[in-house]
Amino acid sequence: MRKLSVIAAVLALTMALSAIGFAANPNPKGQIVMVGQDVETLNPLLSESTYETSVLNGIFSQLVRIDETGTLLPDLAEEVPTVENGGISEDGLVYTFKLRKNAKWHDGEPVTAHDVAFTWNLIMSDDVQVVSRDGFDKVEKVEVVDDYTVSFYLKEALAAWMLNWAQTRGTIVPEHILGDVPAAEFTKAHPYSRAPIGSGPFKFVEWVTGSHVILEANKDYHREGPYLQRFIYRAVNDTNTQLTMLKTGEADIAHNLTGDQLAELQSIDRLNVTLDPASVYMHMTFNLDNPRFQDKRVRQALSYALPREAIVSKVLRGVGQAAATSTAPVSWAYDDSIAPHPFDLNKAKDLLDEAGWVDTDGDGIREKDGMELSFELATSAGVKIRERIAQIAQQYWKQIGVDLKIKLSESTTLFGDILENMKFDLIMFGWVTGSDPDEFTLYHSSQVPTEENGYVGQNYAKYSNPRIDELLDRGQRVADREERIKIYHEVQRIVYDELPMIYVYYYVNVNVAPKNLENWRPAPFTNGLNWNINELKLVD
Repeated sequence: MRKLSVIAAVLALTMALSAIGFAANPNPKGQIVMVGQDVETLNPLLSESTYETSVLNGIFSQLVRIDETGTLLPDLAEEVPTVENGGISEDGLVYTFKLRKNAKWHDGEPVTAHDVAFTWNLIMSDDVQVVSRDGFDKVEKVEVVDDYTVSFYLKEALAAWMLNWAQTRGTIVPEHILGDVPAAEFTKAHPYSRAPIGSGPFKFVEWVTGSHVILEANKDYHREGPYLQRFIYRAVNDTNTQLTMLKTGEADIAHNLTGDQLAELQSIDRLNVTLDPASVYMHMTFNLDNPRFQDKRVRQALSYALPREAIVSKVLRGVGQAAATSTAPVSWAYDDSIAPHPFDLNKAKDLLDEAGWVDTDGDGIREKDGMELSFELATSAGVKIRERIAQIAQQYWKQIGVDLKIKLSESTTLFGDILENMKFDLIMFGWVTGSDPDEFTLYHSSQVPTEENGYVGQNYAKYSNPRIDELLDRGQRVADREERIKIYHEVQRIVYDELPMIYVYYYVNVNVAPKNLENWRPAPFTNGLNWNINELKLVD
């Protein structure tokens, strides 16, 4: 039965594709300019920003990738390992990747199995502050069989283990460049994080902080393409400026476009405009160390006092969906029986009363144990939607006796010092979930970043629930999809009740690209808008 379950899981997650021998394109033409928030690092193992992913997709390669449907595709691997092709053992414990022999680093050195093993060892080093080791830590040992074959021996069969290598944090990095770098120096400040050498379809040329990153075609690329000569990412935080640049032709693709810009975007004749459901959701994460938030009734009150439907209709202009949990509707594990908390100020007031927060001095702010219900919400400067949501929260939470202060920060500061060091009361930003519904790094108690664990994990709320831990552990091991759906539905019901974060809305992406850009297929998952950047082609 175990063998059959593993086979079923693999078939559900992958499509076995034989490697196709594409020749590198000798004559790339034209350039595409993408605009989005500023980037903090170009080191894929340390990145946690979708904006950075848009650049890293060009510079680096992975063992496997996922397409816009969530299907696994080979990248550095000749084919996606399956039980049928011998890449996965019958018991689901051994995964063997056979690498393409024509893949090279941008300095001309070959990409080998030694680089893959080195990358795994780097991720697992206690001295490297990777975002998460989840999935990679399920490996018992790595064996380099030969220069182009590497095997991973798992401690237990895991339903979606290969997807770890399809995420940015599973990007392969070069041993011959980084092998002598002390692990403790492998940081966002290291020169490699500023000027990386990868094996992807584009070579790094220049990064000017706060301005732009320039990539140029890699004519020795191991797969199809690239067809573009140059890819430029420009740091433009303000969405109105992004719109202006699209109008003038200074930009071709943009992150964070909004519903209130839709009509103007559709009037730009050279662009195709599409509305695409995404796996991204806007949320506000609590710092549960703050004594104001430790009673879930306070968190629930804030959720009831947030007018989600009004935010979707008035701020997003209908381009979005009110959110109930962190599992987006595009996921096969989404529980559509859970409805977002309705807007109800009276319910919110009752919850705060029950929790013992009352306004004793008549100044409009509730108090308890000599402490006012006053705190700060940190979010991105220049992103108008987030600023407006913060203002709406401030307005309505004041009506239930809450004093909210708004702190706007540049993205590098927000996702760097503030988020990583958890210097916030409440923080708002968008979160991208993967094609698999596992949220171990987000909710498991082992994933709270601490000095003891090397600041690994993304449980920035510092949320801890033994039942959630148990469910997430089981969800990674169970192969049967129907059983996993039951597990993740229970996870959603628990976080809906306990609210380690307030779930605001699910994104519907407003995507634009030039009409003459072929193969533009933005994905809703963590692989980003340009996951197939090597295939993008400008035609006359």
